[in-house]
Formats: sequence, structure tokens, C-alpha cells
Amino acid sequence: TTVVLMLVALTTVMPIVPPGGILLTGGIAAAALATIAIQQRMSAAGSMGVLLVAVLVFGLVGVGPQQVTFALAFVVYGVVISRTLWLREAVRWRVAGSRDPRLITLGTGFGLISGLVVWFWYAGRQAELADLAEMVPDWQIWILLPSGVAFAVVNAVLEEAVYRGVVQDALERVVGSGSTSLGLQAAAFATLHFQTGFPRGVAGIGLAFLYGLVLGVLRRRSRGLAVPVVTHLVTDLVIVGILLAQVVG
Repeated sequence: TTVVLMLVALTTVMPIVPPGGILLTGGIAAAALATIAIQQRMSAAGSMGVLLVAVLVFGLVGVGPQQVTFALAFVVYGVVISRTLWLREAVRWRVAGSRDPRLITLGTGFGLISGLVVWFWYAGRQAELADLAEMVPDWQIWILLPSGVAFAVVNAVLEEAVYRGVVQDALERVVGSGSTSLGLQAAAFATLHFQTGFPRGVAGIGLAFLYGLVLGVLRRRSRGLAVPVVTHLVTDLVIVGILLAQVVG
């Protein structure tokens, strides 16, 4: 339990600390915790530790953007899990879960509402957030549209796999399926949005925390990742639409 909670704390704090010595220290601490977890055969802590260390290593060497970092980290994670028999039980989070139309409809509706909230947040801050629109490549619209959809899909799948998959599963296995595990995974997800998220800053942390809570509940009720991925995808598609509208405009 202690090792998992310390890993979650690092996952929560690392995105909001400035780059440099503190980040390197956090990476060393994560590696030490992951080593302890593997030596003691702690499946929940080992699963999370392997992924976190991989993310930090790729981040420290400058691999980016975030989606590439997460994708490469999952490649490392998959290799380690496949070669470590006792760790394989740690990937039980990797299930689609229920496809109940009511849950999918609920998730889709929440995803749309969340997208509208982000739209209003962005509308009042366009001048200070000009760098977000500048991140969109200078391509023809017929290339931008499918690329934007592909980006939304990849981002939704990767972030849900990290936070509602690995992190939430590890927490539920050591502290139970209560409000604590929901709150901690949502906090870790929220700080990811502090510096470069959409939304970002203090408001970004607050909105992402509430969003992460609901996604965690959807994951728990559906007993898998399909519903939260669909929900996240809907919101990301709205965000992509906002940015493309700015570029085209």
C-alpha cells in the first residue's frame, strides 16, 4: 500500500514541478520504489512503477509530445509484463467492460457537456492561449480533420489506459474501491493539465479533477475502459474542433 501511494504521489507532483534537479530526483525515487516493488513481488506497485519510470525516462531525455511519451512507455510496460510471469495479473485493468447503451449514452452526454465547458473556458482566454492554436500544423484542412480525429483517439486511449487503467487499478487493489482511490487517480490526472493541458493552469487542474472523478466512476460502473474512453474521446473531439476552428478562422 505504501509503495503504491508513494508512486501515486510522485505521479501527481511531477507534472507541476519545474524541469531540472527536482524532476531527476523524482525519477530516481520512482526507480527505487519500482525496484522495491519488483523485488518484493508487489504486483500493483510493480505495474505502476514500471510504467511511471518508463514515462519519466522518456520525458527526461526529451521525447515528446506527451502522447508519444505515453505510447513508448506502454511498449516498455508491455515488454516487462510479458516477460515477468507474476506481474501478468497486474494487467487485469486491460478490459473493455460493459457496453451498456445507457452507460455509453451517459458518458457521451457528459463528454459533450465537458467539451462545452472547456469551450467557454477557452473563449474568455484566447489571447493568452494563442500558443495552443499555434500547435496545430499548417496543413490543408482535408489533412487536418482526419489527423485531428486520430489525435483525439490516441490521446483518449492512452490517458485512460494510464489513469483509469494502471493507476486506478493499482489504487483499488491496495485501498479498495472507495472514494479514496477515485480521488487520488483524479488528482494525478488533474495535475497533468497544469502546464500544457487543455484546459490548463489552476482552472485546468480543478476542471480536470472533476472530469477525472466522473471518468473513474464510469470505469468502475462499466468494469472496464470502453465507456471512459468513449467519454474522453467525445471531449477531445470537441477540443480538436475548437482549435481547428481557430486555425481555419
